[in-house]
Amino acid sequence: MEREDSLLRFFGRGSAFSDEHNSAFFCEGSSLILLDHSLTAFNRLRKTGPDALTGCKTERIYIIVTHTHSDHICGIPLLVHFSFYVWHIPVTVAVGSDTVGEDMRYYLDKVEGCDSGAYDIVPAGSLDCVKAVIPTEHTPTLRGKCFGYQLEINGRKVVYTGDTRTLLPYLPYLDGETVLYTEISAVDSGVHLFIGDVIEILKALTNKGNQVYLMHIDEEKFIKDVISGTSIRLVPLI
Repeated sequence: MEREDSLLRFFGRGSAFSDEHNSAFFCEGSSLILLDHSLTAFNRLRKTGPDALTGCKTERIYIIVTHTHSDHICGIPLLVHFSFYVWHIPVTVAVGSDTVGEDMRYYLDKVEGCDSGAYDIVPAGSLDCVKAVIPTEHTPTLRGKCFGYQLEINGRKVVYTGDTRTLLPYLPYLDGETVLYTEISAVDSGVHLFIGDVIEILKALTNKGNQVYLMHIDEEKFIKDVISGTSIRLVPLI
């Protein structure tokens, strides 16, 4: 069974070629905070509305971007438009670096033609919930533009890897009292975490007291079989 005490909930937990793309969220008071925003996430959020998630009248939506692959950001311009014209809720896009900020502004402004008053772009580190911006390695074409984050959610320490090919940047943040949300893959592609390479590391992290959740999954049944009998879990879907 999936744990019910997860600090993050997910609109989808699949990888790029799956039916539902990986996209997470949590709430802080009247703010809805999204970690990336796929088309899967947009369609589900549009149907539920943000207030159903925050439990009150939502006053602000934040989107923390891990990297700019389309399965992680293609729902953002749709959300910016919909939130601005229908919900009348401002959207803030938080990025890991100035370079990613420039890319996102070009995407939203020049490609999608979003109204400049409908969104802001800010450094992710300026958000109170972001305690560390963690550069990581994913694909060669996005070198220097991929990030994970250390977050504080309900007073708990959380590490969210985003898409990554290595766990090394995150290990210093896993102190035995941290909830880790990490991507995983059944395929040894060189750009994602191959479960055969990291399963023993993940087990050791749980043995030290960390909670470990797996996301961005390609072969869900295979992954479930590998983690059977451990305290590692798949991330919970909304």
